[in-house]
Amino acid sequence: MLRFPVIRAFVAAGVSLALVGCATHAPRPTTRPTPPFSSDRIYWPAVLARVDPPPGWRADAVKASAQHAHQVWVSPTGDTAYGVIHFTLPLPVGHEWSLVGFLQNMKKSEGEATLVGKKWDADLPGLRFVADGGLYRVRTNLQVRGMQGWATYAGTLRAKPINEAELQQAESAREGTVVGAEK
Repeated sequence: MLRFPVIRAFVAAGVSLALVGCATHAPRPTTRPTPPFSSDRIYWPAVLARVDPPPGWRADAVKASAQHAHQVWVSPTGDTAYGVIHFTLPLPVGHEWSLVGFLQNMKKSEGEATLVGKKWDADLPGLRFVADGGLYRVRTNLQVRGMQGWATYAGTLRAKPINEAELQQAESAREGTVVGAEK
């Protein structure tokens, strides 16, 4: 007797999530501060974004699976990173569920994932959040459009003092990233 109400509640929740994901996350034009590094961002096809990594930062090899591509640039000291992750979703679940998935993947790769804080930013549009993994603290802009999403972050090693100049460069690069951009 309990099965039908449980199934009905599950279906209703699923439909609600799908509708919310579709209805509230259409791309909107945004105004972004221009990072001080160069006047032209580089189109990076692996992550479907225009990027502007700080000068002298080295690009690691792209890490990819069927559901995601992850490009990271590492500072000269190796203590700070700027990264862009493009991912696909099975359903248009929106920002909150995408954040849950991000944290689950962070826990799987780093052994730990603690959400430090989050807030919605209508100007992004998206979620800004800070999370601690086993090794890194990431300050992330999460943007979702239908069944695609991007996590653009400035990360620091948790075991070392923060290099404020490098963090500022990584945050500027993060803010200057244009996700979903075409060539």
